Amino acid sequence: MKIFKSKLFWALFLFTLTFSAYFFSVKEIWFSLDDCGNIIAGIIKEPKDLIKIFSEDERNYLYPINFNVPKANIISGFYRPMQHIFFSVIYYLFKFNARAYYFLNVFFHAINISLFFYLCSLFMPIFFSVIAGLLLAFYPVMDWITWISTLHNFLATFFMLLSLICFRFYWIKNKFIYIFLSALFFLFSISSRENTIFLGVSIFLFSFIFCDNNNFLAKIKFAFKKTYLILFVYIIYFLIRLYSFGLESLPRTFNNVSMRVPIIKKFLS
Repeated sequence: MKIFKSKLFWALFLFTLTFSAYFFSVKEIWFSLDDCGNIIAGIIKEPKDLIKIFSEDERNYLYPINFNVPKANIISGFYRPMQHIFFSVIYYLFKFNARAYYFLNVFFHAINISLFFYLCSLFMPIFFSVIAGLLLAFYPVMDWITWISTLHNFLATFFMLLSLICFRFYWIKNKFIYIFLSALFFLFSISSRENTIFLGVSIFLFSFIFCDNNNFLAKIKFAFKKTYLILFVYIIYFLIRLYSFGLESLPRTFNNVSMRVPIIKKFLS
């Protein structure tokens, strides 16, 4: 049937299946661990609160006000402001209805499955793309989806997938709007959680490998031309982290890393 060849049909199917399976299977839910701290301390009530969440270590929201939180630095700081925008919207609409916050996690996980399916369908047949989507939707370690404060994981994945899809369109159509959106979504992704920081480098390597020219310098030039705006995001992100966290506690971080990885201590000494 023609409908089974439609990417839109399968994207909606995967979204509906994933959302229904996770949202309606949980009958009772409440906040746990650092959920309340993240929500309460990150509520945006006025412009200065918006500046605060975009310039503070997220760990500041996890402890009582009389707790002495170790000072962050450009390496150790948790820069994850994006989820507080969504938490604030839910707070003003539903206050402390835990199920409303859970809805965010499930919604973004479900939409990520649809985006992942679509991204796969650009390179693979629809059948295998659907299988890939199902595997990602229901892979074994999904018990933490009820942990409200893990929204940053779903947001980071959401913006990462959008960045990749936009870059794919830029690769084909070579229109500036696509590379601009790809870079913007990359910035949103690493501002959701730091673990997507290698995305820009990966896109650069992809461009380098798939350049038709066999000359090494020509491949470098081609890859840079394709990804310069994405690579520029690293500079923006570095400056934001430098402004937000500074360098003051760097020695402590290096000492901690050296204790865990002795070879680094030997190398530095």
